[in-house]
Amino acid sequence: MKFYGLVSFFTAIHTLYSLTIGTCIDLKLNVSSINGVVNTQVELKDTGDVKISQFRNICSENLHTQIFEENGYKLTIYHKEKEWKLNIPEHMPGKRNLNLIETYCISNKENCCWRYEDNYCILNYQ
Repeated sequence: MKFYGLVSFFTAIHTLYSLTIGTCIDLKLNVSSINGVVNTQVELKDTGDVKISQFRNICSENLHTQIFEENGYKLTIYHKEKEWKLNIPEHMPGKRNLNLIETYCISNKENCCWRYEDNYCILNYQ
């Protein structure tokens, strides 16, 4: 009986945590420009599980807006005013700036790589 009570207690704590915190998003964006060819690699994790993982050559696409879709998730990333931004859920209006973590350039800044990251938690308002 003591074990059952302990399991019930931990189940109640986990349920309360899930209802309060909701879900946490981790996003990594790598951008490279090598000899004029621009590539992006994006990885989106929802509470630790990879939901979007894509690599894309964006020379022929719109450099300022990219849409990534995978596993029922849709991520829109904007490049405006030399900053990368992403759409966030409707109950958190606006856009988030991605944090520039690292810049690496060779050959007089003709070939560069940038690494951006962001993470946030969406609260459940039920």
